[in-house]
Amino acid sequence: MRFNRSSNPVIRRATSETYVTDNPVTYTNVSFKVLSLLAILFASAFLTINYASALTYGQLIGLLIGSLVVGFISVIVGTRSMNLAPYFAALYALCEGVVLAVISAIYTIAFGDMIVPTALLTTGIVFLIMLILYTTRVIKVTQRFASILVVALISVIFMSLLTFILPAGFGGGMYYLIVIVASILSAFFLLLDFNAIETCVESGTDSRVGWMLSLGLLVTLVWIYIEMLRLLAILSRRR
Repeated sequence: MRFNRSSNPVIRRATSETYVTDNPVTYTNVSFKVLSLLAILFASAFLTINYASALTYGQLIGLLIGSLVVGFISVIVGTRSMNLAPYFAALYALCEGVVLAVISAIYTIAFGDMIVPTALLTTGIVFLIMLILYTTRVIKVTQRFASILVVALISVIFMSLLTFILPAGFGGGMYYLIVIVASILSAFFLLLDFNAIETCVESGTDSRVGWMLSLGLLVTLVWIYIEMLRLLAILSRRR
């Protein structure tokens, strides 16, 4: 019996419901949906980069804020309804494409043309490494393992808030620690997501839940990419 709790609220929602059916979700089903969402995200990012120059600064900021808000709402709705999950998962991917395009452009201007390709490559490598560690059971997902990650995440959030009120020198040093810890955490959260997907597949959950699982995995991948950007930026400053 696999441990079926995930710290990703999207995937935890999917595994908390029982949708047993004659058309169960499969690994191929989830993989196809994840790739579909990634295609939407990359297409959205590509269009944003190509047409952003035609927007004013105010319009660009408005687009960024609007995408953040709609993306957040999409995640909430996509986790609450199995029938609406496909549409809101796609909407989330569309919005995150805009958000990541703007963020990536900012990092490119500040740290050079190679930071975004390096972050993308690193994200892919992290995904493959964690998948290998999970499938080979080098790291076992248990209740204690998940609890440690949750406590660590809460600690990182608390530390992030402290950086706004601490003196610049001390806060800056803490920021480096936060980025390093958050990068590691984002990678380990993939293990919980893999476990939740495996649980759904083994229990014969309805294939429509695949969209909820795919949405959750995409949320984690976006998180990892952003953390890789921040980590690479720190390394660039150190050099």
